[in-house]
Amino acid sequence: MLANLYFRRFMLAWYHGGHARRLQAEVVNYADDFVILCREGTGEEAMATMRRLMSKLGLTVNEKKTRLVKLPEERFDFLGYTVGRHYGFQGRSYWGTAPSMKSVKKLRERIHAETTSRWNATTPQTRVEQLNPMLRGWANYFSQGPVKQIYRTLDDYVARRLRIWLRRRSGKRGTGYRQYSDQYLYEKLGLIRLLPFERGRSNAKA
Repeated sequence: MLANLYFRRFMLAWYHGGHARRLQAEVVNYADDFVILCREGTGEEAMATMRRLMSKLGLTVNEKKTRLVKLPEERFDFLGYTVGRHYGFQGRSYWGTAPSMKSVKKLRERIHAETTSRWNATTPQTRVEQLNPMLRGWANYFSQGPVKQIYRTLDDYVARRLRIWLRRRSGKRGTGYRQYSDQYLYEKLGLIRLLPFERGRSNAKA
């Protein structure tokens, strides 16, 4: 809430001060995370104007996250997505979004944390009940762009981690692939797959 209140002052200064019209630059933000979209050749001036307004408002720019990006040659990450040029069917290029590698890594880390030996005292059903909402929520948010391969990779990772956990929970080693079939994971335990979330969704294009 505080971030929104403070950033509102910047938005008012940007638009009411005529900078958006002068530079033909729109600001897209969520709380204090934002992107300024402008035409080629005006990026440096837009960035300088942004810094000047921030300074007047007593706000600090995070320089580690602030940079000038030229599309489509470059990409940038915003709210968990990578924005820029992507490639679809038969290598056809388009502007759009895809879940960022950082977002995928964070989910893998959460999956790993939920399938370590610290949870050996819990039941397999309890583990799946913890994993499913996490996976469903992630897929509902990260549903734009070419997600099919990412979903497939994450499905494989979840199944492998759960099998290893089941195996070690029983005091044994190994991957558990022979002992715990797909039918056991998905039908008996009720583990969800991310890949079905992808069906019926088209690539988001800008």
